[in-house]
Amino acid sequence: MIGLFGGTCNNMYVFAKVLADNHYPIIFIEDRGEGFPHSQPVWDDVDVFFTSGFSHTDIDWLEFETEYNWIPPDWYHRPQRIKDGEKHIFSKSPIPSYIKYFACRYLRSYKESLSIYNQMSTCDFLIVCGVKASILAMLTGKNYMIFPHGSDMRVAIGVENKGKGIKGKVIDWLVAKSFSRANVIGSSLPDASAEVPKGEYRRLHNLIIDRVPLPYVSENRVPDEKRRENLYKLVEGFGVPLPDAKYYCFSPSRINFHWKGHDRLLRAVLDNKKNINIHFIFLGWGDDYLEAIEYVSENNLTEFVTILPVFLSKQSLFNFFKSVDFIVDELNGSGSYGTSLSEAMSVGCPVVTWISDMFDKPGWSRPPVIHAQSEEELKEVMINISNGTIDLDIKSDQVVEWFKEVHDCAAVLRVLDEKIAKASLF
Repeated sequence: MIGLFGGTCNNMYVFAKVLADNHYPIIFIEDRGEGFPHSQPVWDDVDVFFTSGFSHTDIDWLEFETEYNWIPPDWYHRPQRIKDGEKHIFSKSPIPSYIKYFACRYLRSYKESLSIYNQMSTCDFLIVCGVKASILAMLTGKNYMIFPHGSDMRVAIGVENKGKGIKGKVIDWLVAKSFSRANVIGSSLPDASAEVPKGEYRRLHNLIIDRVPLPYVSENRVPDEKRRENLYKLVEGFGVPLPDAKYYCFSPSRINFHWKGHDRLLRAVLDNKKNINIHFIFLGWGDDYLEAIEYVSENNLTEFVTILPVFLSKQSLFNFFKSVDFIVDELNGSGSYGTSLSEAMSVGCPVVTWISDMFDKPGWSRPPVIHAQSEEELKEVMINISNGTIDLDIKSDQVVEWFKEVHDCAAVLRVLDEKIAKASLF
């Protein structure tokens, strides 16, 4: 039995669905976490959108599930809230007392902890993501893999703090312990989202990251005519006119100049509008989406940029990935690729982004993206796509081939089986 727990980015739910579809016995444990849509399983399975300016703190997810007739799978477990559960965990946990003492003190305010611990304890192997999930997995004494989402990895290696004072130091120590005791640290990324070079690690300098990509069902790209037909219907559904263009590009992330680089992309469009035949579709949410709307208006870029005032569910995002000619995303950061890029590549959509040399080490494989990061590089890519120097059909074929070798369900499950078998020997 494989147990999965950790809500951030729904990675554990994605894993769980693939495992269940391939007849693995599993338990998926719900983690409401911070309540953000991207971390709610229902958000992966429904085709809906929120209008810009929504507040995720106002959403009752149980009501939302009922409204959209979403029924959890039979392997889905909702943990119960139990008072003083950490005391029972302390008495049951097989790990050294000095670790579980501090871990159980940390879990005192987390009333779901005993219910989660009990479910985890029925499993043979655990796959977890996040701080609480990693600490709970450690407490069970079971074999487990941590699939970091970002901050959990950075806390473990000591480049980010989970809290202040003594309490913060204890949490940081517990996270580091959970990482050091894990059988596997698995990730799609060589740095497991550490986002700093190993020389900057303050601890766990010898931590090994194994390539365990997030699994997807890979598909070939939708033919050109059908893509265009689908795109027009999609945008028409939002009541927004879509100008004619030879190519349509989608940017799936929130608009954030610092983290995503949309300001650089907008300047490249402005400087190049006489030389390109591409229309860019942005989603109107994020810290800088109002500023982006103002920039488009002030610079008369409506012929080249549409900002849809919506926040899309996973199925809605996939509809766009299947309908556009390429996407652009993640122009800043560490040079890795995240969930949106993976989802786009899973349906054969070419990707414009930048990838660092982290994938050039043995055992890893560089994704076949169209490289661009600087404003000049973006301009060059736009021109070369517009004039056909960059053949998007060839790029799509390359993406499909690479994705099937790396992220397709069968490829990932072979890797996972090896890791579980190896863990069972110790």
